[in-house]
Amino acid sequence: MTAEGQSDKMESDMEVRMRRRCVTEFLHAEKITPNDTHRRLLKVYGHQTVDVSTVRRWVARFSSGDCDVQYTPRSGWPCTAVASRNDERLDQLIRANGGITTRELYTELNIGFKALDTMVVTLECRKV
Repeated sequence: MTAEGQSDKMESDMEVRMRRRCVTEFLHAEKITPNDTHRRLLKVYGHQTVDVSTVRRWVARFSSGDCDVQYTPRSGWPCTAVASRNDERLDQLIRANGGITTRELYTELNIGFKALDTMVVTLECRKV
């Protein structure tokens, strides 16, 4: 895949993530339960749907008044360029071997467990 193709894939992934959050925020405003929201997300996004626990976490944030659906950089996060390369590599490794362990990923990517945890959450992987 070319660098441009990878960039387009990353942008489309971010768009999908943003849309899922927007849909969740909208359904929360409509007083739809997190479980029903998750079921509706499954119908639309299929395998790209976040776990129901993620929907619950987002609903809790929206309920507390934090309605920001954008991803915002936080202190302590790795540099975006390095993180995106590692995210791409992590995604490739997980897709190539669905049974890969975090220890194997840690060794393969040569990063810390905390950074790996953050990347797995960012990619919204359910089980690694």
